Amino acid sequence: GVPPVAFVAHMDHPGFEPIELRGSTIVAEARGGVPSSSFFNPVPVEAVFRDGKRLKAHLAGTDGDPKDRRVLVNIEEAPIHSLPALVVFDLPDFNCDGDLLRMRAADDLAGCATILSVMQDLVNNPAQGDVYGVFTRAEEVGLIGARIMAQEHSLPLDCLVVSLESSRELPGAILGSGPVIRVGDVTFTFSAEGEQVLHAAKEALVALDPAYQTQRQLMSGGTCEASGFAAWGYATTGMAFPLGNYHNATPEGGVVAEYIHVEDFWGGIQ
Repeated sequence: GVPPVAFVAHMDHPGFEPIELRGSTIVAEARGGVPSSSFFNPVPVEAVFRDGKRLKAHLAGTDGDPKDRRVLVNIEEAPIHSLPALVVFDLPDFNCDGDLLRMRAADDLAGCATILSVMQDLVNNPAQGDVYGVFTRAEEVGLIGARIMAQEHSLPLDCLVVSLESSRELPGAILGSGPVIRVGDVTFTFSAEGEQVLHAAKEALVALDPAYQTQRQLMSGGTCEASGFAAWGYATTGMAFPLGNYHNATPEGGVVAEYIHVEDFWGGIQ
C-alpha cells in the first residue's frame, strides 16, 4: 500500500563533442553549459578515447562564429588518427579538500552517487514499498531522457519522483548548511505532497540528531528532471546540493573544479 518512490539524477555534464579531425587539431562542439569564456583562452583539456586513454590538449579558439559554439582542440602529444569519444576540462576527477568535495563534475555526479548509496543501504534495510533509481541522459540539452521516460510512463503514474541535483549556490541555499529541499526550479513549482515526504524525513532525522539541518529554497538557477516528470502528471519534489563553481566557471571567467560540502552530501544521503 506504500506508493513507489523514484530518485532521479542525470549523468550529463558540460563538455565537448568531437566532430572532425584536422591533423592534430580536433573540431568539437561545446555541449551543455560549457562557459563561452573558455573558448578564447588556452584552457587545458583532455581528449578521452573509448579505450580509456587520455591525451593532454588545450582549447585554441573558435571554429567560425562563436555563437555556433564550435571550438578547436590542439592535441599536445603524438598525432592521433581517430576522434576521441569526448573532450573534457583537465581538472581533478575527485579530491577531498577538508570539508569540500572537489571534482570535475559534481553536477550531477553527486546526485548519481547519492542514489547508489541509498540503493546500497536498501540491500540491508529494505523499504516497505518499491524504490527506483533512475539515471538519465541528455539533461543539459533539454531533459530529453527524463521527458521520454515521463511521456512513456516508464515509472508507475503513482510514483513520487524525487529529483537529486547539484545546483548553483544561491541566497538561502548555502554550502555547509545542509541539503536543500527544493521547492521548485526556474520552470515549475513542485508538489506539496512530495515535499511533505522530505519534511517528514527531516523531522525523523532531527529527532535522532538535533544538529541535523536542511534548507528549503526555490532553486531558480535552472530546470531539473522533476519538471520533466511534472509536465506528464507525476507528483514531484527535489533535493539539491549547493554547488560552487557551477559548470566549472568562475566569476572572473576561469575554468575550475566544481565543489559541494561533504556534510551537505552526507545529509542528503541520510
